[in-house]
Formats: sequence, C-alpha cells, structure tokens
Amino acid sequence: MAVFLCPESGAVRLFEEVRREKSPDGCEPLQPSVIPRRLVRVVPEHTTAQVETWWAGATALHPGWEHVTRRQPHDPDLFPRTAPYWPDCETGAQLADLVRAEELWHWGGVYIDSDVEVFKPFDNLVGLPAFAGWEDGKRVCNAVLGFPPHHPVLRDFLDLAIERRHHGTEAAGVATFTEIVTGRDDVVLLPPDAFYPAHWSEEAHPSKVKPWSWTLHYWAKSWHA
Repeated sequence: MAVFLCPESGAVRLFEEVRREKSPDGCEPLQPSVIPRRLVRVVPEHTTAQVETWWAGATALHPGWEHVTRRQPHDPDLFPRTAPYWPDCETGAQLADLVRAEELWHWGGVYIDSDVEVFKPFDNLVGLPAFAGWEDGKRVCNAVLGFPPHHPVLRDFLDLAIERRHHGTEAAGVATFTEIVTGRDDVVLLPPDAFYPAHWSEEAHPSKVKPWSWTLHYWAKSWHA
C-alpha cells in the first residue's frame, strides 16, 4: 500500500500501487475493482433542479458505471431487512440511512447523498476493501460510501441501526456508523477534505474544495426534518 501525503493539508491518501496508466487527476487507479462500479443515490419522491444538476454531473464523471436512483416510495421487496422498520423512522434521513446500507449490502457500489457535488471520479478508490470519510475529528459521515456487497460493516451497521431505531436519527445513523467503522482494517477512512471540505457548521461553497477532494457536501440537514 502506497501512502501519499498532501503537504498543504496533511491529508493522507491511500492507494494500492499498481502498474497502470494514471487517471486524469494523476492518481494510480486501483485494479482490480473490489467495489462494483455502481453510483447510487437515495432520494425522496420529489427533488429540486439543483439536486438533479448535481446528479447529472456525478453520472457524467462515471461513464460505463451503472447509475442507480432509489426514489420514494421504496419497494419493500427490494429491502427485506429494513422495510419492516421504515415506519419507525423519525425522519427521511433515518429512512435513507437504512435504505442506503441495505442497498450496498445487496449490490455494493459507491453511494452519494443527494446534496453532494462530485468533482472527480471515484475510479481510483474502487480497489479499496471499502471506504468512507471523516466528517471531522469525531464523526465518520455516511454521505459518501464505497462498499462491496455483503461487507461486514454493513451487516453490523444494519443490525445496530435497527436496534437503535427509536433513539433518533443521529444516534441510529451517523453515531452508530462511526462506532461500527472506527478501528477496523477492512475499511479505509479518508480525511475530511476528501469528501467534506466544508464542515456542516460552515457554509459549503466550491471554494472550499481542495485539489485532493472528490466531493463537496452541501449539508441539507434533513436529519432535522
């Protein structure tokens, strides 16, 4: 495993060394793919023009990938593990936490929240065993995720998120996910600037994006809704 340090931010970038042509951003793409080339989002029944613009940009960066939209109302037959508990969700964000995790459990892929803008393709990450990103020094956010099918992190998260479903969106979602993924060697946790160059407490603007950032999260704060 090669470790690349970005001096400007101190951000550590992990990429497996392989003999291939460099991708447009200069990083060695990981091969063979461990994470399926599926770009996935989970959205409510109605979305804004801005959300669709972000999705169009993300899909354009991933030609040859499968592009998957799971739009409410969701088909319970596709999600037998979590569907019985959907009525217990206090917010759309909590429901989306369950659906995205079960989606990746069954089929794998790279998941992005609907309020995430993608600036460069994820091709050089799909050879990792799995990936997520630190939101800050305390939380690992689940707005950008890459997992192969049947990864144990997803199984463990679903079990605990269902058990904690009456504890609230934050406790059953990001807090549980952080608890599950930290301290493991089967998932790579990238530094905040990789996916979240703007913290949720700040105004998200493209000027925050670093050369080593894949995405910018605009923090719609749907966990409050």
